[in-house]
Amino acid sequence: MPRNILSLDFYGSTITAALASLDDDTRTLRIRHVLQRTCRSFSGAFVRDMAGAEEGISKVFEEMNEYINGEPSVVVGLRGNFLSFKSSSGFKSIDTRNRIIGDKEIDEAIRNSVPINLSDTLEVIDIIPQSYTIDGNAGILDPKGMAGFTLEIGTFLSYALVTHLNNLNNVLAACRCPEYLLLPSSLALGETLVTEGEKHAGALLLDLGEESVSVLLYNKGILLDGLELPYGLNRRAEFVADLLQNDVETAQEVLKDYEPGADEIMDEVVEDAETQMLRGINKEILQAFCLHLKHPAPNLILCGSGATKQIIKSAKTIFNAKKARLGIVDHLVTDCPADNPAYTGALSLLRHALDRDQSQTGNVVQTKESGLFTGFLDKLGQLFEH
Repeated sequence: MPRNILSLDFYGSTITAALASLDDDTRTLRIRHVLQRTCRSFSGAFVRDMAGAEEGISKVFEEMNEYINGEPSVVVGLRGNFLSFKSSSGFKSIDTRNRIIGDKEIDEAIRNSVPINLSDTLEVIDIIPQSYTIDGNAGILDPKGMAGFTLEIGTFLSYALVTHLNNLNNVLAACRCPEYLLLPSSLALGETLVTEGEKHAGALLLDLGEESVSVLLYNKGILLDGLELPYGLNRRAEFVADLLQNDVETAQEVLKDYEPGADEIMDEVVEDAETQMLRGINKEILQAFCLHLKHPAPNLILCGSGATKQIIKSAKTIFNAKKARLGIVDHLVTDCPADNPAYTGALSLLRHALDRDQSQTGNVVQTKESGLFTGFLDKLGQLFEH
C-alpha cells in the first residue's frame, strides 16, 4: 500500500507544501497535491508569532488531509539566517581485531567530526559524509568492508540556533505533528538539482525567493560552503521603486501585474532592477566564500520563485558562469500542476528524503548504538516506516 509523505518548506512569509504517495515496489513518488499559503507569522522557518504560525500550519494540514487517509510522514525544510554551515572532518582508529571498517567505525568517525567545543546555542541539523581516507589514502568512495588502521571522514555540517528550532518545534507540536524530519531546504535542493558532473566541474546553486536567498557552492564533487541571505525579490521591488520614483508598496503592486514583453519600458526597468539585485547577491557571496571562490564557478543553477528564463542571461553574466540553467525537479509523477518554481523546495525535500533513505538503509541506519548521527539516521529510516 502506498505511503504518504508531506513536505513543508518555509519560503520567506510563505509556506509551500507538497504531498506525495510513495510506491514501495518502484520507489516512485506520485505528487498528490501542492499548495502555497501566505503566512506573515513566519520569516523563513523563523517564527514571528506563535499563534499565527500555529494557525497557518493547521490550515495547511487541514487542506492536505482532504487528499489522504491517516497520518503522513513529514519532512520539514529549514531556511533562514539562523542556519550556518561548516566543512569538517572526523577521525577513528580501527580497534577491531581484524581491522575491518564497518558501520560502527564509520558512524563514530562521522560523530567525531562535530566540534567538541560547539556552542550550546547551536544544534546540529544534518551531517553529510563527503570523502573518506584510510591510512592516509584519500579518494575512497565507500570504506565499508575495507581493511585499515585509521579512518578519516570529511563531512559537511549544518547548524541552527536552538531557540529558533524550539519555537518551530513548539508550533508543530501544537499542530499535532510531534514527529518529523528536519533538513535544510538548500541541501535538499543542491543534492536533487545539481548533477554529479556539475559538482565536479564546479557549481553555484542560487535559490531565489521573495525575502531570502539560499546559496551552495560545489567543487571537485565536494560541497564546500553554504549561505543564507535575507536578500531576495524584495530588493528587486526596492530597485524598481527607485527607478520609477515610487514607494516600495506601489512598486510591488506594479510587479504583481507585470508580464514580460507587454511593456518595453517596464521590461527595461525590471531588467535593470534584477541586475542590481543580482550584483548585490554576488557581492555577498564573494565576501562569504572568499576562501573557496578563487575562480567563478562554471555552472550556475537557479531555482526558487524568482528563477525565470528572463533572469538567466543576466545571472550568467554577473556570476561569470560558463553555463546557467533553471533547476527543476524531474522524474516525478504528478496528479496536479506542480511546475511553479515556488514548489521546487518542497518537491526537493521529498526527493532528497527518499534518496537519503535508500542510500543509508543497510548502512549506519541498522546500527543500534545511540549517538548523534545514528539517531538522525534512525529517524530518517523511520520516516518511511509509517
